[in-house]
Parts: sequence; C-alpha cells; structure tokens
Amino acid sequence: MSGLLILLSFLLLGNLIQSGLALPIPGSIIGMLLLLAMLITRGKTPQSLQSISKVLSPLLPLFIIPVSVGIVTQKELLAENGISLLVIMAISLIPGALVCAAVMMVGKKS
Repeated sequence: MSGLLILLSFLLLGNLIQSGLALPIPGSIIGMLLLLAMLITRGKTPQSLQSISKVLSPLLPLFIIPVSVGIVTQKELLAENGISLLVIMAISLIPGALVCAAVMMVGKKS
C-alpha cells in the first residue's frame, strides 16, 4: 500500500508545482519526472513501488477507453484539429516511454 502512497504523493507534488508556478505542463508529467529523478538518485526501485506497479500495469489499457469514446463522439473537433492532436499525442509519448525505460533499468539493477 505504501507504493500507491508514493505514486499519489508524486502526483500531488507535481500538481502543486504546476499550479503554484502556472506551468503549461500537466502536474502528472511533472510528478512523473520527479519520480524518475528520485529513482535515478536512489539507484533502485523500492519493493512497495515495484509491487504496486505490477498490480496497476495490467489496468493501463482501461485508460484508453475514455479517449476512444471521446474520439468517436467528437468527429467535428477531430476534423478541425486532427493533425495538431496527433502531433501532441506523439510528443507526449516520449516522456512516458523514457520514464518507463528508466524505471525498468533501475528496477533491473536492484
């Protein structure tokens, strides 16, 4: 359970930094980057964080469902801004992929 608390703490910290500094980056991304920095600094992933990650990882595809529904119901918006949305989605995948790779590398070292 403490692994979930770690994740939620970094999410909250990222949101506080984002709102306090009025940054254009989502608080969840800031929290994820802070978590990455902590893991790199620490050199290993806490066991509780590894455990909760194994529990939550299979649930990640469920987050695609709301996006899919939004795409189907917002055809006009997609027609107007489709290219911009595609570019934003492609760019937003980069930090997530880098953090996942770093977490996996740090986890293998421990």
